[in-house]
Amino acid sequence: MSQDLDFTTDELLDQARGNQTAIWHLAVRRARDQDGSVDEWATYVGGEFAPSWDDLGDEASALQVARATARNVATTADMRPVELTGDAGRAELLVQGPEEEWLESMGARLDDLDRANELIYRRIAERRGLTLEMRRDGQHLHFVFARR
Repeated sequence: MSQDLDFTTDELLDQARGNQTAIWHLAVRRARDQDGSVDEWATYVGGEFAPSWDDLGDEASALQVARATARNVATTADMRPVELTGDAGRAELLVQGPEEEWLESMGARLDDLDRANELIYRRIAERRGLTLEMRRDGQHLHFVFARR
């Protein structure tokens, strides 16, 4: 007998978020295990992803880039954007997470995940004519994009 294969959008989104998050954690952990640092891997990934943001323009608004970053974060199962403030010259995105259960089950380290995010989004920001400053405040990660 044929089983129902018509999955709801919510079912697919939940599955995709979980898959994406697991792959992200495992890739960061593997980079750390192989090289002792995530820096080379994350810089490479950022360089490869940065051109896909070219539709925002060479002098993109800091707010546009921060919002696009929030959209990326929203596709994960372990982090979520909680606040976006600013304007074209400077914008700050506040992100909650990652959830402790993901760190424990995947074996990635919080500092490695934060460093990877910083290096990837810094390459994107630089290509858009922006700087990126990041800091962690407990369960919150702050992305601050600003015009150079």
